[in-house]
Amino acid sequence: MYNINVSTFSEYLLAKLQEFEKQQGQRITLDKFAEHLGVKRPILSLWLSGKNKPSLDSVRLLSEKFGNEIYEVLELPRPNPLLQRLSEIWEKIPSEKQRQLVEDAELYETQNERSKKAPAKRKTTARH
Repeated sequence: MYNINVSTFSEYLLAKLQEFEKQQGQRITLDKFAEHLGVKRPILSLWLSGKNKPSLDSVRLLSEKFGNEIYEVLELPRPNPLLQRLSEIWEKIPSEKQRQLVEDAELYETQNERSKKAPAKRKTTARH
């Protein structure tokens, strides 16, 4: 999967809970915070205790609430914004265009792999 410092993540999450409480102007239950995050309370409790880490789907969900800083906290690479946008609009693209985009990407990948494997051409110099 991926490596993270769960204590750092749990501290981060606790700080976000406290920040949320300030915004609400009152103490918040873990049930309410879990609901705000879109996760189940037992999952939130495991994260806060440092006993578990979020799945990649949960990381995406958390990034909607906290922004892409969550990727740094979890020591994960940030998602590509162009790929995210394409994913958001994918279902609106006609199926024939979807197939063409996939074919173009596969062709590019194949050509790119071939160019990496091809031996470098040696320069020849003319002798006088």
